[in-house]
Amino acid sequence: MRFLLYPDTRTFVFRFSQQPYNLTTSNKILSAISQEFLLDTCSSPKMARFFILTTVFVARCTALGLPFAIPRGTGPYYTSIVNEEWVDTSRLDPFNQTHARRLMISRFDPILPSECERMVQIPYMSNTTAILEDEILGSYEYPKGLRYYHEACDAIPDGNHWPIVISSGGYNTTRFLSNYFAQEIASHGFTVINLDHPYETDIVEFPNGDIIIGGRVERPSNESTASAEFGLEVRAKDASFVLDRLGVKPDEDVVMFGCSFGGAATATAMLGDKRIRAGVNIDGTMFGPVLNRSLGTPERPQAFMLWGSDQHVSLGDVSWDRFWAALRNSPHVDYKKEFTISNTTHLSYWDLSVLVDVAGVRGNLSETASLLVGPPPSTRNWIDIPGRYITAFFSYMLGLELEDDVLKGPNDEFPEVNLIK
Repeated sequence: MRFLLYPDTRTFVFRFSQQPYNLTTSNKILSAISQEFLLDTCSSPKMARFFILTTVFVARCTALGLPFAIPRGTGPYYTSIVNEEWVDTSRLDPFNQTHARRLMISRFDPILPSECERMVQIPYMSNTTAILEDEILGSYEYPKGLRYYHEACDAIPDGNHWPIVISSGGYNTTRFLSNYFAQEIASHGFTVINLDHPYETDIVEFPNGDIIIGGRVERPSNESTASAEFGLEVRAKDASFVLDRLGVKPDEDVVMFGCSFGGAATATAMLGDKRIRAGVNIDGTMFGPVLNRSLGTPERPQAFMLWGSDQHVSLGDVSWDRFWAALRNSPHVDYKKEFTISNTTHLSYWDLSVLVDVAGVRGNLSETASLLVGPPPSTRNWIDIPGRYITAFFSYMLGLELEDDVLKGPNDEFPEVNLIK
């Protein structure tokens, strides 16, 4: 194991050998420092505050127990799954000018069941990332050692030009914790690219063994949202790079969604890239220019959906109210909706809300851990419900389907869903 340390940042990178190691964490800052390693942080007060130097024994780790199978998705398609590194050679990393912007993505492609000859097990996370996430989530008393896998089709996508969906996750949260959501969307006939955003995302692991620890984007406060707005602009450029990498032409349409901070990133990306025909913000506070500027142009109208947790509506969130006013006042926003689901919280929409039930551990969670995963679902899990609505919205805005009845108002199939506007 060796360290890549960039002196111009408050972030450090681990480079691992081929063997997995057990790591410890302190205040979510992950250190993998064995007894023979010391890092000199005295030359930088910021780095000295950032690093909490601990002496740990590096030991080979194994997951506790057998992995659990994650449901495949409720749509008619199976999916293939690929995790890849994509490098934007046209752009230096805005958080670290010593290298080009590197992204890790999970790609989900729809596969017809008749064309899937063999199903394979794809680990939900790599073992190293899972260990690091164990330490982070463990600080909220979430049980450690739970491992999962996707049931994926061992097939090369057939070349059909499936509509493209970009997914951007929550603040400082690995993309893996929204990969079930991404697979659910893909199962309805979309190619989904789910992004990590290095130096913000808590842990980003690359194929060569590099791990970049995040935390460079500060939480917004009443005093300042500057760091958050900068992070949103970085995410927006990441999304545009992905579209360029996929060969999306200026006159083609794609769609995008994101949970929490990723929802604000979706709106920000739409301001600068009109290829994004429609977007969804899942329970995320809005920041920045989208509160005052209009989406869409005469040539490229855009549409947006706000999807809130119980009681999170535009009438109670100033940022949503301002954003809705901007949508309402724009002549080039041709469709807008706002929904909530009863008995949900902000944390109902990340994968942990499903994983605890897959593993059968919800009943054993502490009060703190229960708050982390949100309340139990009623007849179906909390992600499948917005998955149904969001795919209907995307299909309608891309001209693939007529407006689905679920988008028009109360629906007997989904009594827990509330149409606000």
